[in-house]
Amino acid sequence: MRQILVSAVVAAVVCVGLFLIEDRFDDDDAAATPVGVAGSRAPISLRYTAEPAEDSWVAGARGAGADDRVLSSAANSICFLTKIEVKGVQGPEDSGTCRVAVDDFTGFWQVTADVPEGSKSEIRCNARCLVWE
Repeated sequence: MRQILVSAVVAAVVCVGLFLIEDRFDDDDAAATPVGVAGSRAPISLRYTAEPAEDSWVAGARGAGADDRVLSSAANSICFLTKIEVKGVQGPEDSGTCRVAVDDFTGFWQVTADVPEGSKSEIRCNARCLVWE
């Protein structure tokens, strides 16, 4: 059930991303000007990035903290979680967070694993991005 829900969320995110970039496609201009002619718009290509080689992870038993991994420019991409792994949960005080967000300073997406003070859990996260060019 969880895998179906994750697949549905990823599909919804991809659809929203495609709708957001749909205005780059102008059917009137495309019919009047062949692709490759000066002044015409090049077709948009979609690709996905590979996951970072190392997961973003924090071992709460060693101490609280957050670990960030830079993903892709937010100007032409949308990113989503592909991995969440939690270990060492022994009680309600043991928690952790995985998130994908845009860093306001750099303008790049980043995946972050975060374990709060007092938690003994270990959390690993990873993500991929859909990029249009």
